[in-house]
Amino acid sequence: MRNGNQRNTMSRRERKTDRQVCSEETIKEARKRIDNGESKRAVAASLGMAESTLRFRLQQPHCATKLGRFVTTFSPEVEKDFCDRLMTLDDMFYGLTPKRLRSAAYEYAEKHNIPHRFNKETKVAGKEWLRGFLQRHPDISLRQPTSTSIARAIGFNRPQVERFYLNLSALMDKYNFPPQSIYNMDETGVSTVPNKQPKVLSRKGKRSVNKISSGERGTNVTIVNAVSATGHFIPPAFIFGRKKMKKELFDAGPPGCIGLASESSFINSDLFMDWLSHFKDHAKPTKEQPVLLILDNHVSHCTIQAVEF
Repeated sequence: MRNGNQRNTMSRRERKTDRQVCSEETIKEARKRIDNGESKRAVAASLGMAESTLRFRLQQPHCATKLGRFVTTFSPEVEKDFCDRLMTLDDMFYGLTPKRLRSAAYEYAEKHNIPHRFNKETKVAGKEWLRGFLQRHPDISLRQPTSTSIARAIGFNRPQVERFYLNLSALMDKYNFPPQSIYNMDETGVSTVPNKQPKVLSRKGKRSVNKISSGERGTNVTIVNAVSATGHFIPPAFIFGRKKMKKELFDAGPPGCIGLASESSFINSDLFMDWLSHFKDHAKPTKEQPVLLILDNHVSHCTIQAVEF
């Protein structure tokens, strides 16, 4: 966890010039004094800036954009909205690691068409942005992933369980979901080669029964399922380990199922958004009849896009 001492040890850039020292308030004060009869030269001298600089600033509708490398990507208002969304993720048990936070910042900037210099190949904000973000928001604590038990990894402890049920109770009181509108979603992996042999007929008394099996290891296929409290199933999604999808792979699949592709055969944030669209088509939620979807805190679910869907 980052603490105050770590933030204080971060390198700070020393200002080498007096450029961009004026603020919106400074320009407003200068305008007021000039309107009251003072000369621009006298006002500029008292404010410690060149007269030409003051004349240029007065011609601008707003104070000029900040100079230098250390310019925040998000305005204070936009960054506050971004922080509010992070807290929403945290309340939903989707607290972000530093790397996921950098990815979320990139996604947020792209979605809202905010100019940025984030890495478009890796689709994450830089470490310098993260340091600056932590300095601007000391009330936000980020935890680096560490080796831990599975029970602790999923947050299965009394405070977390109580918190989950408090959130669930609040949602149930607010929306009064009927059983058919409460869904649970999870992923499971299956191999294309079965690893459990079926029973075969053999002579009684035989000490061992053998059967020739395939030497292939098989490949993993991830199946995404969702079922309601009344037993209504959303047609599953199959994720195959390949770059491009072929419809032939799920021709004989369950009615309404979809096929997706990823090189690892595991779900990712983009495929999760595809699945959410698939879920919406079949669950048919509306503002008058919303649907509650319960899922785990897999990294692919922990995106701002998913929360805003």
